[in-house]
Amino acid sequence: MRDILTTLNDEAGITGSMVITPDGIMVSAALGPELEEDAMAAFASSLLLSLKRALTSLRVPGSVKACTLNASKAKIMFLDMQNSYLVLVSETHKALDADAPAVVSAVQKITRRRIA
Repeated sequence: MRDILTTLNDEAGITGSMVITPDGIMVSAALGPELEEDAMAAFASSLLLSLKRALTSLRVPGSVKACTLNASKAKIMFLDMQNSYLVLVSETHKALDADAPAVVSAVQKITRRRIA
């Protein structure tokens, strides 16, 4: 799976990507050298679980399908892949697009593996 993520990073021109389970456990990651894997996994997990709790408390039906966080120095996007989430990290000026060919291809390859 790390090869799929590395290819995604190269093709989409993003800083890093990772796959986490719905309960926030990291399955695999391909992050740039400036991103600490454990810290990024903890942050992504915490953010995803907080989003889910907030939606539940607001009585918003359904689950998190996609979410983009725009911070001052980075963007983070979560994409639901049914049994896991794809997390993309990019620089602030880079457009993150869930429908980009590299992202669609990576999601298809990961979901076909049925590991995540």
